[in-house]
Amino acid sequence: MVGIDIVDIARIGGVLERYGERFLEKVFAPSEIARARETKRLQEYLAGRFAAKEAFMKARGGRLPWQDIEVLSDQGRPFIVCRGKRYDEVSISHERSYAVSVVICSD
Repeated sequence: MVGIDIVDIARIGGVLERYGERFLEKVFAPSEIARARETKRLQEYLAGRFAAKEAFMKARGGRLPWQDIEVLSDQGRPFIVCRGKRYDEVSISHERSYAVSVVICSD
């Protein structure tokens, strides 16, 4: 199955401004939050990860708890870990105002 999602980066910025830590802790794993704080483009980074989580849920065919889906990277290549299983077919891209992600799940 294939999932795709696009996110307006400014929308994530607005949610982050409005809800702050509450938003981060609800949607992202501690490792994702730590990595996001190291980047120079926080909103863009979070929007890409958010899009990947949404795309993953679409590929899997149902909602999952946000925290169960961890978007990580290895040498710049994103991958997802969900409930102990690694999914490598993940792509994240950014373009000015938007972040997009495509995820393929073969199981």
